[in-house]
Amino acid sequence: MDAAYHCYPNGKGTDALSSKGALFLKVQVGSTPQDQRIVGYISCTHLQALAEDTTVRCEQLDLLQDWLADFRKSTSSSSTANPEELVAFDVVCGDLNFDNCSSDDKLEQQHCLFTRYKDPCRQGPGEDKSWAIGTLLDPKGLYDEEVCTPDNLQKTMESEDGRKAFLVFPTSKSQASSQKGRKGALKGNGRRIDYLLYSKEGLYLEWKTEVEEFSFITQ
Repeated sequence: MDAAYHCYPNGKGTDALSSKGALFLKVQVGSTPQDQRIVGYISCTHLQALAEDTTVRCEQLDLLQDWLADFRKSTSSSSTANPEELVAFDVVCGDLNFDNCSSDDKLEQQHCLFTRYKDPCRQGPGEDKSWAIGTLLDPKGLYDEEVCTPDNLQKTMESEDGRKAFLVFPTSKSQASSQKGRKGALKGNGRRIDYLLYSKEGLYLEWKTEVEEFSFITQ
């Protein structure tokens, strides 16, 4: 129904050349017997990559929220008294380039985005749920047979030994900054830098979002 894209103005280094930003979509998934549109919002983004650019990523998360609020306001054709459309879901996804367990990512983990949007893999700031699996592969093994096809990757990620061998793991303050993202204490199940978040706010009052299944798919 509607779409918008904004490029982050604060990219640094090579990221400044890659036009990283946020894509916002409004989709219609059905209609009511009263001809009210049932709609949803999907946002996708890719944040600054360099490990030391924490401040840049936090600024980009601020922009993401501001842009999304503006997009929803500008594309809404409803009023409280006479709703022409009912919002069924609001999800934010993408490569945020920080994880929820590394001590160096503490500022991002505590960002207010996670107050409005829920992360089904997250127990709280600094702690993932036990079943959550990392999404960042060690570049040294990226083309190995064990992970070079979707089927092989799935089999490898289902194995604890496979995860330890091929994933990058969260870091702690005790590790040198030059080792950020490398296998250290092997905390958790790997660095999860790709997210799928959902909001329970701003939806039709009689509906609520419940997560029945969570999957990460690669091709």
